[in-house]
Amino acid sequence: MKGIIWTAGAGRELQEVYEQLEDTHENSGVRLIEEVQRMLELLSAQPQMGSYFEKPTRKMLIAHRYSIIYSPEARGVVVLSFVDMRRDLQPLRKRIRDWFG
Repeated sequence: MKGIIWTAGAGRELQEVYEQLEDTHENSGVRLIEEVQRMLELLSAQPQMGSYFEKPTRKMLIAHRYSIIYSPEARGVVVLSFVDMRRDLQPLRKRIRDWFG
């Protein structure tokens, strides 16, 4: 099993969503974290399973609304962003293009 490596930005994004959900409805953030953990277990075993987001990155849908944007690498799965898919994704796509050239 390969490791899961979170960037600081992705961890911060997940924390913000968790806090918003918990403020709205108790335990909804906890349920989201549990689903994220299940998906990351799958990704660590099969890192190519997600669909492409902005090549070479991939995405895995979480809770019908969020996505983990990640890069499968030799060292493991690098989580680049945790994003609400309903927002404007163009700035994120540009940032990824800048990262990966």
